Amino acid sequence: MIRFMLTTGILFSIPFFLKAQNKSTTLPAQLDYHLSWDGKSPILKVSLEYSPATKDSTVFIYGDLNFGGQKEIFKVLQNIDTKDKVKLTPLERKITVYHTGAGLKKITYTINGQLVGDPKRATVDELFRPLITPDILYLVPQFFMINPVGHSAVTASVQWDSFPAGLPYFISTAAGTNPSLKQSIPVNKEQDVLILMGAGLVINTYKVHGIPYYSITSKRDTINNIKAELEPFFAHYFPGLRDFWKDDQAPYYYISILPLLSIDKPWATGYSQKHGFVMRYSGKFDDNKKRVLAHETSHSWIGNNMQIGNDEFDNQWFGEGFNDYVMLINLVKSGIQDKTAFLDYVNKDNLLAHYSSSVKNAPNDSIAAKFWVDKNYQTLPYKRGFIYAFYFDNQIRLASGGKLSIRDFLLTLFKRNQQIHAANPTGNLTLDDYIAAAAKFIPEKQVRDEIETNMIQGKTLDFKTIKLIDGFKIDYRDSIPVLEISETTNIKEIYTR
Repeated sequence: MIRFMLTTGILFSIPFFLKAQNKSTTLPAQLDYHLSWDGKSPILKVSLEYSPATKDSTVFIYGDLNFGGQKEIFKVLQNIDTKDKVKLTPLERKITVYHTGAGLKKITYTINGQLVGDPKRATVDELFRPLITPDILYLVPQFFMINPVGHSAVTASVQWDSFPAGLPYFISTAAGTNPSLKQSIPVNKEQDVLILMGAGLVINTYKVHGIPYYSITSKRDTINNIKAELEPFFAHYFPGLRDFWKDDQAPYYYISILPLLSIDKPWATGYSQKHGFVMRYSGKFDDNKKRVLAHETSHSWIGNNMQIGNDEFDNQWFGEGFNDYVMLINLVKSGIQDKTAFLDYVNKDNLLAHYSSSVKNAPNDSIAAKFWVDKNYQTLPYKRGFIYAFYFDNQIRLASGGKLSIRDFLLTLFKRNQQIHAANPTGNLTLDDYIAAAAKFIPEKQVRDEIETNMIQGKTLDFKTIKLIDGFKIDYRDSIPVLEISETTNIKEIYTR
């Protein structure tokens, strides 16, 4: 048996000659993960029983740099044990196992989920890497799964062999169950599964249009009545979203709202999963945190269900910006945020932030390369898309005499998206699909020109030449557009009809 510690940084290269052509194993495709945790230490023990990817070897890749940009994620993977010969390539996050015999194989290792504790990296380290403390064990399967390249298995089983009795437990594939129940997880959906366990967790269940909704919060939060803060979302916002999209097709939904452990200043961040939302926060659960919660849960449609292009960065102005606008108007519609909060978000967080940004005119295709290393680029598609969605909504309302809005356009696009998925479940919308839907509400040439000029090339909208609906007015202060809403204008009524 050979044991290697990855933290040594040593690359072990075992002399071994591969055959020119590997033949696939005849064993049934199998990936069986066994997990163990004592409830106290930051160490998760993992044992994987697997059928080889090929007769001679199996290559495993750990971690996904697109998931949080974790360049050093490989370091949490430690104490690899296997009877076969192994080569480690840390820079590529790769483990190569050279098989010395036939049959099922076994590899064991540990995942170090110790809290890093760096305030500068708190949001990244507590969201996009495993976190294991007595209060919380937080895992996405890809945090403990080592993905075999070219393996034919489409699912992997997950079984807890050892775990502390009586702790609150949540796994999104089977909410309400206990850790002793084996789960089957699609290997290409690892980011869409959440596993939580810990003494400090509080799990509540709700119904939204008859659909089970779950909230997972923490007793560590002693400054907020977080259950009371979340009640309006379950009572009004989540039902309002489903009404907005005319969509009650969902098996379940969950929100994990947990305090940050490494930072005290007010902060909020999160990411959406297929059937849920994972959030970290610190400080008072204020309007900003409510918008983060609302934004990410709104991704169940734009972003998770509807995507333009095959890469999420291709047209992120739509995936993030349009989603952000849908979030805001539904917060207003549900009564969670008022006119003052609406204006503050439009003016301060979007118009001011975007028009004063040094990268506001950066082309769309430059964003992906700098997204994880430059905050200006990270927020650019959100603001660019939000501002255009606000403008676009106003143009539809004006062109239709107030009878139609951006919701009608989005429902048209959603219907097209459903047609695509019926023919190909993994298919996505194209820009031509977007333009065809938008052309039902404003002239096609105008749509094409605006998308190319403002969204792709990055030219900012000039609100000096743009008309808005009655009650809305934009003036410029220096070079920054500022939205004003007349005292007699009821924005809740505008976004309800």
